Amino acid sequence: MKKTVRSESPMAAGEMLLIGSMPFDTVEDVFRVCGSTLGNALASLPDGEVGDRRNWTEYLALRTFASHEALEEVQRPKGGRIPVFLDRSIASGDALELEGLIWHFRVKPGVSKVAFEDLHYAAEAIESYDIFRRLRAGGVIPRHVRFQIGFPASSSAIEEYFPEPDDWGAVKQAYESAVACEIKRLLEVIPADDLAIQFDFSNEVADLAMGDRPAKYWLPRQSWEEKFARHTESLARLWRGIPDDTVLGYHWCYGTWGGWPRIVMPDLGLCVRLSNEAVARSGRHVDYVHMPVIRRAKAEFFAPLSDLDIGGTRVFLGLIHHDDDPAAFRAQLALAASYLDDFGIAGPCGYGRVPSENLTDVLSAHAHGLDELRRTRSGA
Repeated sequence: MKKTVRSESPMAAGEMLLIGSMPFDTVEDVFRVCGSTLGNALASLPDGEVGDRRNWTEYLALRTFASHEALEEVQRPKGGRIPVFLDRSIASGDALELEGLIWHFRVKPGVSKVAFEDLHYAAEAIESYDIFRRLRAGGVIPRHVRFQIGFPASSSAIEEYFPEPDDWGAVKQAYESAVACEIKRLLEVIPADDLAIQFDFSNEVADLAMGDRPAKYWLPRQSWEEKFARHTESLARLWRGIPDDTVLGYHWCYGTWGGWPRIVMPDLGLCVRLSNEAVARSGRHVDYVHMPVIRRAKAEFFAPLSDLDIGGTRVFLGLIHHDDDPAAFRAQLALAASYLDDFGIAGPCGYGRVPSENLTDVLSAHAHGLDELRRTRSGA
């Protein structure tokens, strides 16, 4: 059954979503290139998560965990940093496969409470917003486009770096409290109606996609339903403190570490269930969800979209693969349109770990995808 998904949300005008990271050297490069080439199709624009943020949650290890007085390092990656590009896929998550790649911490013995005073995301975003406003005033970025920031969800931020489940309660609580403080700092500078906040669920998705097996060797062995409960409990809290005028979105991420997707993705069933859960647990409107799509997906891949129960939340489908055939994109677009009568498009994930030399192909694929989407909507 085809779903009608229409929304009065500011994201409803967005034909295209950029997930977050881009392989540029500077924030200004991101805004200039993406704002001028794709801006008319975007409802919001991220700053590309450049610099130390390029390797996603390693930013937390570098800026917050490693120097924290209540934490101690258990294991450090070979060379002192987690490599940005891996020459092999990460599939089984066992100790041998991850040797030399992990950065682990624990709460020091005797410490009963952990608090993070600054995650540094707000400070980065406020600097980026100054550039964003200047370029928007100069016409580089269209006037309707909001500033977009992404935060890792709780399990992604904590379970990757803390191997002891006994630490998770205190550290996740500290992280979520700190995220709320970061959002408050953002709103002191960025108007609520000029901001879009996205939560990225990646390690959560990878662990759930493994079924009853844990995605990493240090994670507990639980049933799928137990894991689902563990990874989605934060949905009832992460949205708090985000005003109704600020856009709220969720990205269900299959990851690019070692190649996308890092875990087998049989269909959109998991993304649909997570979307339904996010809308049900949020105490305010969820403006959009993003679901990645594999290359050359068949009709059965999209079939779970019939089970969506998200009201007017906008759906962005990650149909754009910069290294695939444009004809394959057209075929997938047509299949998606047979299940949803209105949706936006995106890449399957961020592009921060894509080699910079592929950037031309990435932007060309997005431009082509936009043309195809508009042609499909017009009935041409």
